Amino acid sequence: MESLAQLELCQRLYKLHFQLLLLFQSYCKLIGQVHEVSSMPELLNMSRELSDLKKHLKEATAAIAADPLYAEGAWSEPSFTSTEAAIQSMLECLKNNELGKALRQIRECRSLWPNDIFGSSSDDEVQTLLNIYFRHQTLGQTGTYALVGSNQSLTEICTKLMELNMEIRDMIRRAQSYRVLTAFLPDSSVSGTSL
Repeated sequence: MESLAQLELCQRLYKLHFQLLLLFQSYCKLIGQVHEVSSMPELLNMSRELSDLKKHLKEATAAIAADPLYAEGAWSEPSFTSTEAAIQSMLECLKNNELGKALRQIRECRSLWPNDIFGSSSDDEVQTLLNIYFRHQTLGQTGTYALVGSNQSLTEICTKLMELNMEIRDMIRRAQSYRVLTAFLPDSSVSGTSL
């Protein structure tokens, strides 16, 4: 009975995994369509600008993490009086390529205004800064978009998910055939009868 329950659980897991695969494939198609639409002249594509900014912010994050003065809190931060002043300061830092300062400022703002526009301490700082920058750059504009990430990585992920799905299906089939074989094996507790 227990093996039947385990087999049913595996089958349900396979179905769930297959649904996730279909969802991911739909997401990949959506991203592909957005890439196709990007060639329209009415649209402003900020993907490259934000991708570069993200790369540089990640590098600055790594540099800050390696800085012992930062870990000890020896750097000085301005105290902001409003969220608007903080946003303006961060935008200036991003425009002037003072990325470490922008990262430090967002950390201070999260402590001053938790769960506000700056997010919470569990949110990704780089993504929050990218959102703030994009929102400010597109203020009052329509038809602006940005895709940050690689289309190549989506293809690799989709391929790996498909391979995993095939492996799970094969394992379930083997488990089902094993169950059928064990159902027809003679019971060793039954004594043999002779005619």
